Order: sequence, then structure tokens, then C-alpha cells
Amino acid sequence: MNFYERNIKLFDEIKLKIEKEPLKIENYLLLGKLYVMGHLYDEALEVYSKLLNIEPFNIQTLINVGSIYFIKKDYQQAINIYSRALEIDNADFSVYYNLGNTYAELKQYNKAMDNYKKALHLEKDNAPLYTAIALLHQDLNEYSDAVANFQKAIAIEPDNSEYNYNLACAFVKMKMFEEAVYHFKKALNIEPENININLCCANAYSSLGNYEEADKYFDKVFTLDKNFYDAYICKAISLCDEGKINEAYAVYDKALEIAPDRSKAYILKANLLVSESEFAEALKLYKKAEEIEPNSHKIYIHAGNTSVLIDDLVGAIKEYKKAVDLFPDDNETILLYYDTVKEFVNRKFNKEKYIESK
Repeated sequence: MNFYERNIKLFDEIKLKIEKEPLKIENYLLLGKLYVMGHLYDEALEVYSKLLNIEPFNIQTLINVGSIYFIKKDYQQAINIYSRALEIDNADFSVYYNLGNTYAELKQYNKAMDNYKKALHLEKDNAPLYTAIALLHQDLNEYSDAVANFQKAIAIEPDNSEYNYNLACAFVKMKMFEEAVYHFKKALNIEPENININLCCANAYSSLGNYEEADKYFDKVFTLDKNFYDAYICKAISLCDEGKINEAYAVYDKALEIAPDRSKAYILKANLLVSESEFAEALKLYKKAEEIEPNSHKIYIHAGNTSVLIDDLVGAIKEYKKAVDLFPDDNETILLYYDTVKEFVNRKFNKEKYIESK
């Protein structure tokens, strides 16, 4: 039973109120909100459209309509609605904030930042706004600016797990792992059962070389979900860094058992095999990964490089050619391909010349 079916009596009551008092805007706003809660966005738009016919300059209604178009990923229509709201009131915080979010989704970062700054001028102590600005800086790889704004959000809401998590992730990008651990743990104090935060904390400890602490958090993750594929990947990488190669192989095998249709474990285990000079076994795994992800040019490059290591130039040429076909603008791969072809031709020519001399 969906949300609408569970609350059909309430919906009917509000519709009846609208029939009796067709000019009372509160009922329209409530009915529209309920439709949104039930993900019935077209129905909500119909209600808000009726309300705008009654009050065409109602800012909250326009914001609600813009938000629905944002949810529906119709970003240009959302911008049109928010711009209409600004024509009515050019000093509304929510409009600038929502416009910033919309432009950010379109990756029009300058326009997004411009709207965030206008919102900031109206409200200087808004934690979600500082978080949005931080995430924008993060998208632009401006991690120090991201950190500064995440910290401003936390100063306003210190016990918000999401803000601490976001800040910790920014520290990870800056390779400031001690700071990352501190904020991951602050987030875990609020949400101790959050599996993703536990995993991130394990990875941060692993990056610090503190494998004993990392294992505590890995163990917590596996307690929460014994079939968490990504956790096995991270655990195997940690074991490799620790030098426990045989244990890492076993963990990769567990990941393959959990999700044989995902390519990452095949690739990473193959990479490990290459580092251990087990080239033939590695090539088998790369081939398996190719079957799962046939449009990944990087897997073909791995397979080509490994073919070269076992002196199979014909196999390497085939792999590099597949990579070039998928990514024809990758000059490095093109060079690998032509260098291998050249080496193959030279060897064949020299061999034929040697046979003739006999």
C-alpha cells in the first residue's frame, strides 16, 4: 500500500475543504505537500497551478513548484520558476539557495556560486548553505575552500553527522587522514551504526598505517553487513598495504563470491597478481573483467600491458586496439598500440631475415 492509499481519507478531507473554501490557500499548500510526500509530483503541480491562479505572486508556491521540477530533474524549468519568484521578491533567501543548487546540478558553477553568495548576504548563519558552498568547491577540487565552509556549517550545527562526514571526506582528499579520522569518529558518535562512515573510518586508519584500528572498523562494517562488497575491496587493499598478500587474495575471492558480476575485484586481484609476477593468472581475470565491463578502455590497457609482460605481442596489440577504439583521443594508449605494433613488425622482419640468412 503506497502513501496515497494509506492516507486516502486525509486527501479526501483536504479536497473537500478546498471545494468548500476555494480561496483558502493553506489547504492547497497542504494538499500539494502531501502529494509531494507521496511522490505524486504531477498531482502536486496541478494543485499548485490552481493556487497560482488564485495568488499568482505567492512566493512559497513558486518555490514549491520549482522544487518539484528540480526533483524531476527538469532543471531549466526550475530555473524559470525561481526566476519568476525573484521578479516578485529579489530578497528571498530560499529562492537564491534553490537557484544555486539548480545551477550546481547543471555544473554551471559560477552561476551557482553567485546565487549562493546572494543567499549568504541574506542569511549568514545557515549551515545547509555553507554545506552547499563547500560541496561546490569540492566539485571544483578546491578542497581547502571546501574544508573552510564545512567547518562553518559545523560551527553552527556541531552535532550534525552529515556535516562531520562531509568535512572528513574533504580531509581525505587532502590526505589529512588524522583530521579525517577525528571527524569520522564525531559522525559515528551520532550515528554509530552508519555502515558507510564506519568503512570510511577504517580506510582513513589504514591510510595512516594504523591497521589495528582499521581492523576494528572493518569488523564493525562486516557485523553490520557481511555481504558488503565495497568493504571487502577496501579490506583487501588495506591488507595489501600491510603486506599481507595471501590474506588479501582471500578477501578478493570473498568479494568475487559475493558479486561475481562486478568487475572491480577481478581487476584489483589481477593487479595484485601482476605485482607478484603471476601474469597468466592475472590475464585471465582481466579477460573476465572485460566480459563484465566491455566498454572500459582501462581494462583493455591492463590486459595489453600484461600480454606484453608474457611476450604475447599479438595479444597485446588486440587489447590496445580495443582500448583505442573505445577512447580514440587517448594519446598515451595510441602510443602504446603503435609502439607494440612496431615491435611486433621489427621482430617478424628480423626473424624472417635470420631465416633467409640460413
